[in-house]
Amino acid sequence: MKKLTLAEASAILIGTQIGAGVLGLPYAFREAGFAGIVVITAVGFLTLLTALFVLELAVHRGGTMTSLARATLGKVGGWLMLASISVLSYGALIAYIAGSGDILSSLTGVDGTAASVAFWLVMSAVVLMGLKASGEAELVLNFLLLGALAVAVALMLPKVRPANMIPANTGALVSGVGVAIFAYVSHMVVPEMYKGLGSVEKTKKAVLIGYLVPMGFYALFVLAFVGSLGKGTPQLATSALEGYYGGLGKVLGLVLPLAAISTSYIGIGFAQMDNLREAFNLDKRAAWLLTVLPPLAVYLAGLKSFVSALWLAGTFGGLLYAGILPVAMYLRTRNVHPPKCVRVPHGVAYLVGTVFLLVLVYSVVSVI
Repeated sequence: MKKLTLAEASAILIGTQIGAGVLGLPYAFREAGFAGIVVITAVGFLTLLTALFVLELAVHRGGTMTSLARATLGKVGGWLMLASISVLSYGALIAYIAGSGDILSSLTGVDGTAASVAFWLVMSAVVLMGLKASGEAELVLNFLLLGALAVAVALMLPKVRPANMIPANTGALVSGVGVAIFAYVSHMVVPEMYKGLGSVEKTKKAVLIGYLVPMGFYALFVLAFVGSLGKGTPQLATSALEGYYGGLGKVLGLVLPLAAISTSYIGIGFAQMDNLREAFNLDKRAAWLLTVLPPLAVYLAGLKSFVSALWLAGTFGGLLYAGILPVAMYLRTRNVHPPKCVRVPHGVAYLVGTVFLLVLVYSVVSVI
């Protein structure tokens, strides 16, 4: 693998995190006020810690998230990791299908369901053809998106009203955690970053930069949109720009998120297709069908909310993948290998794992 610089590795991690998921954060915390920003920041620090756990494991053992789970937690752990990644991927694909329908319907006036199916057909065909954008092109696109969203923040910050940041619903804090988790899940990139950098210290710095930058951006993004719109924040936050800035706001608020959703769909579709091929020894067409058909079926069955699908992905996939399993893997191997990049007492690691577990239990109970 070609060696990476610290700046390149940090950029990859930032670009992996800041994508379509950020668009749903304001809606998820629209009734939480400043407390929502506190939760987003807390989730950021917790997932940063578990990302460092993954780095510790990658330094000693190497391999993918699934192989690391299998090596430390046995076959059950490996299957749980694969399942959590699959739930995360399917939830994301459902969210992108739903979000694309909302965007295309707003832009063209076409029925939302028909627009979503058209989007699914085109993007799924791209996944089947094997057309991948180069890593450099993905980075450029992600930073263009970051720049556009930064402009959106700058446009909305002057309209913030303190009254909109007063918490109105404490239940929104816990229910929004799943969306926040989704916005931070990029742990599968960490082992590859270590391979590319070839240095524990440089990778550790890249992970810190790669999490702290999105953390600050997410806080500002939620402050700008929730502070301006309050309970009226739409599911795709940037779509509100049209009401303030007309045609320019419409383009900025809809076209760029559509681009983010499109590239995210392709990237996650490829990754999930590869996961299924490796796990079940499938041919390409079978793996493709198992990747693209279930999300469409769930969407057509009634799950047509962009934010609800992000919550589903983050809660039932992300909490395991980025929270509970990395903690369990770290605790299982901490006494076997001396720590090289993160020294966390067992008590702290257990506490972090317990927090993720309690949120998962609460979320399961809330939907029963």
